[in-house]
Order: sequence, then structure tokens, then C-alpha cells
Amino acid sequence: MLKDRSRIERQLTFSQQQLSVIEAKLESDGVTGKARAKNPVWRKLSADHRQLRRRLYAVASVEKREADVAQRKLDKANGVEATTEA
Repeated sequence: MLKDRSRIERQLTFSQQQLSVIEAKLESDGVTGKARAKNPVWRKLSADHRQLRRRLYAVASVEKREADVAQRKLDKANGVEATTEA
């Protein structure tokens, strides 16, 4: 999973850079607010950036789940009583 996380983080950084560049260009052209949302290039870059953020969130959830499973297996192997958490 670490490979996925580092790859997605790298892509997210690049995506943010691209989005910043197009936002600066649009701002220098006087396009802001709702008018910016009508720009197809900005919309595509924004959607890609949002998608990568969601993927990173999903990777974090899977990593947490896997860590919990590993901890439960370790506890079971050591004979520790399992506790139920709400």
C-alpha cells in the first residue's frame, strides 16, 4: 500500500501545481468565481485533483483497516483478550 500512497501523493502534488498555474492564468485574464467554473480546462484539472484526494483518503482508510487487523492478530497470538469498541 505504501507504493500506492507515494504514487498518489506525487500525482496529487503535480495536479495541485497544474491547477495553481491555470488558476493564476485565469485570474490574470480577469476570470474569477463562477466564470472560472465554466472554463473546461479548469474543470478538468479540478476534477482530477478532487479524484486524487478521494483516492488518497481511500488508501488511508485501507491502511488503517490493515493496521487494525495486524494488531488484532498480534493480540490473539499473544493471548490478549479481544475488546469490543463501539
